[in-house]
Formats: sequence, structure tokens, C-alpha cells
Amino acid sequence: MKKNRPGSITLRITLWSALILIALELLTFHMFRFVSGSILEKTVRGYLLSSVNENTDKIKFYNADNEEGSEDTDNMRIRYRSGWLEIDDDFLDEINDVQSALYTSDGSMLYGKNPIARQMEDETFISSRIYKYKSAPDSNWYVYDRKLSGQGLGDLWIRGVVTLSSEEMQLHDIIRTAMFFVPVLLLAGIIGCWMIARQALYPVRRIEKTVSEITQGKDLNRRIEVTGIDRELYDLATAFNSMFDRLEHSFETEQQFTSDASHELRTPMAVIMAQTELALEKPRTQDQYRQALEVIRRQGRQMNTLIASMLDYTRLELRPENYPLSDLDYTELVNALADDMSLIKYKNIVLSAQIAEGVRIQGNDFLLERAIRNLIDNAYKYGKENGNILVKLCLTSENMAECHIIDDGSGIPQDEIDHIFDRFYRGASYKSGRVPGSGLGLSIVLKIAEIHKGTIRAESSDKAGESGSTFILSIPVSNSPISNA
Repeated sequence: MKKNRPGSITLRITLWSALILIALELLTFHMFRFVSGSILEKTVRGYLLSSVNENTDKIKFYNADNEEGSEDTDNMRIRYRSGWLEIDDDFLDEINDVQSALYTSDGSMLYGKNPIARQMEDETFISSRIYKYKSAPDSNWYVYDRKLSGQGLGDLWIRGVVTLSSEEMQLHDIIRTAMFFVPVLLLAGIIGCWMIARQALYPVRRIEKTVSEITQGKDLNRRIEVTGIDRELYDLATAFNSMFDRLEHSFETEQQFTSDASHELRTPMAVIMAQTELALEKPRTQDQYRQALEVIRRQGRQMNTLIASMLDYTRLELRPENYPLSDLDYTELVNALADDMSLIKYKNIVLSAQIAEGVRIQGNDFLLERAIRNLIDNAYKYGKENGNILVKLCLTSENMAECHIIDDGSGIPQDEIDHIFDRFYRGASYKSGRVPGSGLGLSIVLKIAEIHKGTIRAESSDKAGESGSTFILSIPVSNSPISNA
């Protein structure tokens, strides 16, 4: 069944960006409308207050016996009670569309302009205040009633009015213009988001293309180019490259394992097949059959040892993380191992130990025991009759814990020392049939040393009268005092 192809990240990013842009523009639009309306009302109220307050100073009352008044002949004079009112000639001026009129307390207009005077006939004067007045469903006004004070003016009011229609129309024009340009800007923003997302994800497509080519092809040496990309994608590409390194290493190890297994198993299998065919070729005596079975059993054991060693080596090479390191009492481990292996008594060889106290390292007890046991086994195999083996643990001035395995056997030819840690390398002793082995023991020791960030080396002398070999396994110590044993 064909699986549905997942959606595009570029499209998803673009859609989310579009939703965010729409939300931001709607929020900005409403905030603009609210703020603009507030500023508009505040501005109109300011104009209204300023204009009416200025007009209060343009009205003066004179008694009937005071016929002089102002020298300005353009001023308006109105008879009022026992005197007369003089109103400045610019009282009627409209400043910012504010119009003012002079009223008595009973609502009678004495002078001025009020375009909504008829609609406001029932609007009585209560106190000095600013309020809104709707003269029609679509006509809003601000009204400011201001009570006058002073001699002869106590019963008079100024009512200033200003319409909001022109300002509201300006606001509506701005909103209509915005409603036209906002979708255009939104579309441009969405296109820009799509282009940015596509450009940002281009390295991802490049990584995907390279990974697909590596997966479908046979060039396991190829890697993803990590230059010129952002940190997150750099980390992703680096992780892919590390994975490919491990896959390539695993593939090469598997090929090497298959090749080595085929090569190493060919000889014992050939011997087994030949011995089997020889035994079945014609009737044999009981002793002849027994001899054939002994050969087959010996070769079978050799194959079993070889396969087990190969599996151990491959496991160490491919899965070193399965052997975590921890704080380890190296003194106790080497001491116990030397005590146990001193009981072997192979070839009447005597094993002794010189172990420094208090040596601690970061290590894996299982692997280190395997390494030292392999080295001691080799010392027994290549040791001489009634010989000696010394296991020595000491600390060096370089803060390294060195485990020396010293024997007095036949030694190692100088032309073989550089190869003894190679996989499946066997020296002259094995080829002569004197010493059995898989050829992987020292390779496993080398791998264990590498896992512990240490080293393994061999020393031997081919001088006349000198013999024996020394293997030195060096491991970094952890917080141990430096001393020598």
C-alpha cells in the first residue's frame, strides 16, 4: 500500500507566517482605529475647550450709567437687563470648526452661532460640562456649556459646539485606504515569507539530495558539504556524516570479517573435508576411524576458538559503548588475576607479582581482565619449561598505570615485533605447529587499550644469551598518587 507523502515544510511555514501576519495586521488595524479615534476626540475636545474659554473673555457687562465701554466700534453691543453687553467682534470666528453662542439660563440665545440650536432647545443648562450630542443618526457633536462669572454675567452661558463629522470622514478615508493597501501588503508579505522559507530550507533539500545519492549509490566515501550553512543545519549535516562514517566503518568491518572468516576457516574446513572423505573412501579399522575423528575434533575446536575470537573482536570494534568506563581499583583487579593464574602451573612455570598499592583508573573491569589474561596466556604458551612469569603494576611519572607481563621464554624475533598486534598475524612458533592460536588475542588487547585511551607495546631481545619478552599495557590513572613499585 502506497504511503501518503507528507506535506511541505515550506508550505507549512508560509501558512503559519500568513496567519501570524493576518493576526498582526488585524490587531494593528484595530489598535490604529482605537488610538486614532481617541486622539481625534481628545483633539476636538481640546479645540472646543480652548475656543470657548477664549470667548468667555470677549464678553463684558456695562451698567446703564457707563456709556463709554470699549473704544472698538466693531464690537457688538446688546441691551441686557439694567445695562448692556459688549461682545468682541471676533466672537463669531470659527476656530477649528468650533462655533459659540451666548445664552441665558432659560435657554434663550442672545448672540452667536449654533447650527444645532433647534435640535438642542430642550437641552437645559445644568453645569459647566463637555458632552456628546447626536443631532441625527449619523451626526455627532461635542458640546461645551460654560457658565460665565463676573459682574452682571452670572445668568449667562456660552455653548460651544463642534461637529465630529469631518474628522470621522478623514478617519474613514484613512481606513478605506488602509483596507485597499493592507491585502496588497499582506500578499507581498506572504510571498516574501515563502521565498525566505524556501531559501532557508534550500540547504535541507541539498542535504536530502546528497543523502539520497549516498543511499542509492555505492560511494560510501561521499559526505554532506557543511560549509556555508547555519548552525542548526550544520549540526544536522555533521550528525548525518557521523552516521555515514559509522555505517562505512561497519560495512568495511563486515567485509573484513567475512574475508577474514573465509580465509581463516578455509584451512580447518579443508582438513575436515579431506579427513572425512579419506575415512569414508573405504572401510577403515577402529583405530583409523578414531584418528580421523581426533583430527576433525581438533580442527573443530580450532574453528570454534577462531569464530569466538572474531566475534569478540568485531563486538569491540563496532560497539565500544557497550563497555562503559568507571572508577576502578586497578590494584585489586591485577592482584586477583595474578593470584588466580598462578595456579595454572603449565610447563612448571612459576608466576609471581609486584603490584603497586592504591592504583585507580577509569576502566572497564571485564575488558581489562580479558586483556591481561590474554597477555598472561601468551606468556605461558611461549614460556620455557620451569620458567618464570612476572606480573608487575607500577605508576610512571607521566601519570600512567603500566602493567608489565614479563616472561623468560624464547622471545620475539625483531622482524615480527611490528606485526604481532595485526589481526590474524601468527609468528614462526604457530607456523611450526608448536603453539596454537587464532591470531586475534593481541589484536583484542590492542583494541581494549585504545578503548581506555592507552597503549600496548612489546619488548624483546635477540642478543646472544638473552631471551624472553615483555608486554606493557599503559592506562591513564585517575587521581592516583604517583609512586613506583
